[in-house]
Amino acid sequence: MFALLVLFVSLLWHPISMIVFLIVFVGWIFFYLSRAEPLVVFNRTVDDRAVLIALGVVTIVALVLTRVWLNVLVSVLTGGLIVGLHATFRVSDDLFLDEEEAADVL
Repeated sequence: MFALLVLFVSLLWHPISMIVFLIVFVGWIFFYLSRAEPLVVFNRTVDDRAVLIALGVVTIVALVLTRVWLNVLVSVLTGGLIVGLHATFRVSDDLFLDEEEAADVL
């Protein structure tokens, strides 16, 4: 979630690019993420791999045509670095209770 926030903030100075990527994002949600049944075009079933490849190509073309590919790359790498640092330094020892400890609390 934080990586998407960094990407959003980096695109604030490129409003046309933000609009294009919102359209691409809606395409990803509609054509790939929210479907339970296969995509049917002209009474033919389209494989999920073909949809994934087509959406990937559309995303890369949108990156190149809007000329913000370097900005997006740096934003995604920055978000990934921050998420990686968070995962490295997070202490997960206190996130669960043993059954004996839970019984003692009650």
